[in-house]
Parts: sequence; structure tokens; C-alpha cells
Amino acid sequence: MNLEKTIKKAEFKYGPAQAAAELADQILNWTAGTGANGGVIGLSGGIDSTTVAYLTKSAFDKYNKENPGKTQLKLLGLILPSKANNPKDEKEGLRVAKLLGIEAKVIPIQPMAEAYIKELPEALQRDFDIGNLYSEIRATVISRYSAANNLRIMGTGNRDEDYVLGYFTKRGDGAVDNNILGNLPKRLVRELATYLGVPDDLVKRTPAAGLWAGQTDEGELGYNYNQAEIIQNGYDQGLTKEEIQKATGYNLKIIQDVDFRHKTTEHKRQLPPVGKITLEYR
Repeated sequence: MNLEKTIKKAEFKYGPAQAAAELADQILNWTAGTGANGGVIGLSGGIDSTTVAYLTKSAFDKYNKENPGKTQLKLLGLILPSKANNPKDEKEGLRVAKLLGIEAKVIPIQPMAEAYIKELPEALQRDFDIGNLYSEIRATVISRYSAANNLRIMGTGNRDEDYVLGYFTKRGDGAVDNNILGNLPKRLVRELATYLGVPDDLVKRTPAAGLWAGQTDEGELGYNYNQAEIIQNGYDQGLTKEEIQKATGYNLKIIQDVDFRHKTTEHKRQLPPVGKITLEYR
């Protein structure tokens, strides 16, 4: 069975240039269109945050050039390392900021995390829990800079992470004002990044969330995002797990894990449910 013919993959209908233009317009609607002074983004040097930064800076530059009499939009980059981060993360985050010519602040979050760990030891015993705490602290810092400067928080999740696997911290990197890459699998994020001029070594950088020392996304999941994309596409196109296995040759455990993660993380993709009760106006 031919994988390409059996399970279809999304592609840019009009190429990455048109996609970049469409996304830039949406970024401006979410920022200038809502009265914001620009955006704030957590920079890790990873492909997703770098691509969002390139897209946003390009959109803001275009707006500022065309609207010299209006408030000039700015992009602020925040680099928020913990002891779990590879030192390269801070270096690459600063590199991206320098390449784009945007303001960047480095704010170590380990002291904040240690205060939580000291006060909540029973809730923060596992690396997994502390890793999510790091993400939540980063979200809080970004939120405070957002509010203090009237900036929108630029989300950096992609389709594979957010829609397929729910591989994000709900009140951490999920706490954003928009998510410009949320409809693009990692594969197309890389294609878009290449078009935007992101350095090749950053395009090819191994995805890691900085949750604990040595953590990588593929190492934690046990498979890569390309596999996750294909598997979920198979499910979305009505195939059974057996048919997906026959088409791809992937281990059945991987196929089942993608399905499990997709279903059990649905709550992360929904607004909080509101209680329903019969009422009437009098």
C-alpha cells in the first residue's frame, strides 16, 4: 500500500510566500486591530518560536512603514532559562533577537521555581511536575510583560503539538492570545521558516521544551512529529489503526499512543465549559 496515496498530507496551496502573507495579515488583526502596541514572545531558539518571531517582525515592519503616523508596533522577546535548559537555548534566543533587531530580555526563572518547590514540596516531586511548573512560570512572566506594555502574547504551538498530541502545558505555553502556527504541522513550519530566511541550523534544530535536563520531544514521546502527523491524518481520514499500520509500517503501539494522546488532551483545546441551567428573564 502506498503511504502517499493512502494518507494525504496538507500542503501550502499557493506556496509559503502566500502563506506568510496570509499569516502576517492575521497577526496584524490580532495586534494593531485590537489596539495593542505589538507583541511579546518567549524565545528559545527553537524552530516554532523563531518562525513566529520572523513572521511577527515582518508583519510589524510592514505596518510601521505603511502607518508612520500611528503607534509603531514592537516585538519584545523574552528568554526565560531554568537549570533544565541547555545553555544553548539562551544563546540561540539572543541570536534570533539580534538577527531580527528586536529588544530581548533574559530573565532566569530558576529562583522563582525554587520558591514554589520549597513551598509546595508535595506537589512538585517529579521532574514532570517541575517541568510543567517551568512552563507555567514562563507564562506568568510573559503575561506580566504583556499587560504592562499592552502587548499580545504570541503563541508558538504547531498543529502536531497542539491539535494532534496536546503536547503543551495548558496553563503554560498554552496561555497565549493567538496561535499563528496552530494549523501547520512541524513539517510545514520548517518549510515556512526556510522561506522566511531562518538560518538552516535553527530550522533543523531538535525540538525540546526545556522541561528537564536532556529532554527532547522525540525522546519523551518515543516517535517524531512527522510520524504523529501522518498517524493523525490517517485517523482524520477515517482509517483504523490497523489500516494506518498497514499503510505506514509504524509500530502499533505508536499509532495507539497518538490516538490516546489526541483523545485525552481534548480538554486543552476547549474553552472552559460553562454550567447550564434553565433560566428566564422577568
